[in-house]
Amino acid sequence: MKHKSWIVALAVGPALLLGDQKSTCPFGPFDLRSPREQQASLYHQLSLTIEAVAPSRRRAVLPPNGPASFPAAVNFVDTDVFNKMRRDGVVPTTVAGDEEFLRRVTLDLTGQIPDSATVQTFLADNGADKRARKIDQLLASDAFVDRWTMWFGDLVQNVQTSANSREYYLGRNAYYTYIHDSLKNGKAYDQMVRELISGKGQSFTAGNANYWVRQTQANGPIQDQYDNLAAASGEKFLGMPFLCVSCHNGLGHLELVNTYLKSKLRYDFWGEAAFFARTRAQRLAYTDPANPNANLQQYDVEDNAPNGAYQLNTTSGNKTPRLPVNGQSTAPPAFLLTGEAPRSGEAYRDALARILTANQQFSRATVNYLWKEMFGLGIVEPTNNIDLNKLDSQPVNPALLTDLTNEFINDHYDLRAILRTMAMSSTYQLSTAYTPAGWNEAWTPYFARHIAHRLPAEQMLDAIIRATNVPVNFNVQGIGMVTAAMKLPDTTESRATVYGRFLDEFGRGNRDDEPRTNDTSIAQALSLMNDSQVVVNRVHRNTANSTVAKVLAATSDATAIVDQIYLATLSRHPNATEQQQAVAYLRSGTLVQRTEDLQWVLLNSLEFLFD
Repeated sequence: MKHKSWIVALAVGPALLLGDQKSTCPFGPFDLRSPREQQASLYHQLSLTIEAVAPSRRRAVLPPNGPASFPAAVNFVDTDVFNKMRRDGVVPTTVAGDEEFLRRVTLDLTGQIPDSATVQTFLADNGADKRARKIDQLLASDAFVDRWTMWFGDLVQNVQTSANSREYYLGRNAYYTYIHDSLKNGKAYDQMVRELISGKGQSFTAGNANYWVRQTQANGPIQDQYDNLAAASGEKFLGMPFLCVSCHNGLGHLELVNTYLKSKLRYDFWGEAAFFARTRAQRLAYTDPANPNANLQQYDVEDNAPNGAYQLNTTSGNKTPRLPVNGQSTAPPAFLLTGEAPRSGEAYRDALARILTANQQFSRATVNYLWKEMFGLGIVEPTNNIDLNKLDSQPVNPALLTDLTNEFINDHYDLRAILRTMAMSSTYQLSTAYTPAGWNEAWTPYFARHIAHRLPAEQMLDAIIRATNVPVNFNVQGIGMVTAAMKLPDTTESRATVYGRFLDEFGRGNRDDEPRTNDTSIAQALSLMNDSQVVVNRVHRNTANSTVAKVLAATSDATAIVDQIYLATLSRHPNATEQQQAVAYLRSGTLVQRTEDLQWVLLNSLEFLFD
């Protein structure tokens, strides 16, 4: 392709303008820097990103004469956020226009960009409640289920093969189906977590039994497996780094990391791990009808009452020795946060599932994880290191975290309800551009503007597919053909394909030792510009049913072509300057080639890469 200078400048932007944008995944390796150091680094990086992306919407301008104004408060989210801004002299930007809002909320709730028809219908709707109706429509969609199945799969690290465990494709699929169907049917979030912690049955058919399979490992004494499960449950469902007290007492190790856990002893952690000590996980040989020569093994996970105890008798394995404490050779089950024990006759894992999900920290951690998904920054950062001694200072807005926590509990842990509360708020609907005045990096944690972030790998590929109208098929073992990256059951699927390579380049990770990342890179820019199968061929007129082919078949009017390409790719109409430049470009050469060029450059623009 040969491109005018303005079109090439747009395309090379992602790598040259932003460089590597680090975003710490809450489910990856634990960062041993202090929370204050991590926060400062994160705020700085996010501020650089949003300032770089905002000009693609509108440049920050000086405030108009007169007092600063705040958008109307829709719910308690706005009350809490705007009250803190007023106290600290921070002014929010204006509410985003319909086009910006629609693209953002569709991506956040469903992982997809809206198609042209949806954009035009939404813009033509004059109803005062049209945003609320759109949010409800998205929450009720199948795409919502796919997107949040992906999120929860990341959280619990559902993957067929990891360094320490093997679910096999059958277990991975069963786990995926369990998550997907639970979300589709509106199962309460606390019920889902209880069913995972206490999961029973054969792992190739009982999907929730794979929580045990995935978080255990075959080497070392059985206590190492119990420790892994306890640490995983603490991080994933309580947002706390329990692993830090699995080898040493907190005192002398965690003063700069988590002051609450500093006070905990290794013995306290053993009590948490002891909830898993009365479980039998038996390996069973399995003959796969699809491949009789494969040597597969599934697990039969069952409670083993009344036998089983956490023995303090190990000198080998992955942990420092476990030795008796005060003459006690076992550690009885006791919840790390409260010391609660099982009820009389209650299965140990059932007890932990009940106690953990009833504790307020479960709701607090969940809403913090969800807030980061919707807003690009947690109320507490890092999201997997909440310090219970600092609930009045560690959150950037303690009142907001408390109110969201209580709302989630009052809504009976309804995932859709709490996401609706977030999406309906004026805070969520603020523009990326900061218009009241020049931007101050210190305002980042106030949520005074929308924090733009690069689309995750699956969203990026699916956005290209929808924008170009050229489908893709993934052949997933045991499932069959899948037509969107967001429908893949784990993040290692189809790695040998060109699409798998693209997803890996965009940081999907492997749900093991490669955490998901929002980094940008030169490799990504080169793929977007040059990959023939993923991008270049999709913008050709001679590619069947491509957007370019359909637009050119419908009209030869340059103005109409520009409008349709912008709608399909960026989910908005071009502004006057963009329209003028693009029309002039189309008219200055071969229409077909220049139309292909136009969509190619929009696919490579910062606006397409970021929400």
